[in-house]
Amino acid sequence: MPAAKPRPGSLRQGQVLDLAELLGSEWEGFSLAADGLQHPAWRRPFSCGELKAMFWRCQQVDILEHNLSRIELDAERATADKDAAEERADWYRRQLILESRFGAMLDRLTA
Repeated sequence: MPAAKPRPGSLRQGQVLDLAELLGSEWEGFSLAADGLQHPAWRRPFSCGELKAMFWRCQQVDILEHNLSRIELDAERATADKDAAEERADWYRRQLILESRFGAMLDRLTA
């Protein structure tokens, strides 16, 4: 039979609540005490502030990863635009050289 759910602030110092009894087998090894949430692979319990900080940090990492991918995409677009502009400049440079040579030849023929 599962243990009764504790009322907020009802855990006394030294009292430990097994979360597997309350929430199911997925929470095996996790316990709740007055000083925080005990993880089976961690030496000391997590306080409420530490849990909030971890959640905030995870949210921040997700946002930063999204921003990074957007910046990488913008950089790729800028590189592609730069390459296209360089190709156009090369084409116009070749056209200018060709037309100036052609103009010089016509000038010699008509002089």
